[in-house]
Amino acid sequence: MSSHDHVWYIKYLSAITIAIAMVFHVKGWTPWNSYIQLTGALGWVYVGYKWKENAVLLNFIPQFLIIIPILLWK
Repeated sequence: MSSHDHVWYIKYLSAITIAIAMVFHVKGWTPWNSYIQLTGALGWVYVGYKWKENAVLLNFIPQFLIIIPILLWK
């Protein structure tokens, strides 16, 4: 049995998701890159909240404030 809780799995899944979003960005596959980025960022916000890690929250919450309005404006 694994000693990792669900937050550990969300952390790594979110990291992989953001790496995939970077590939989509470089390929110019918009807006899909932004959707994938937001999915990964949401996972990291959850991890930061559960761990009470403000640096993680400070990195990922602003991404929503930047990406969502631009997606809606397009």
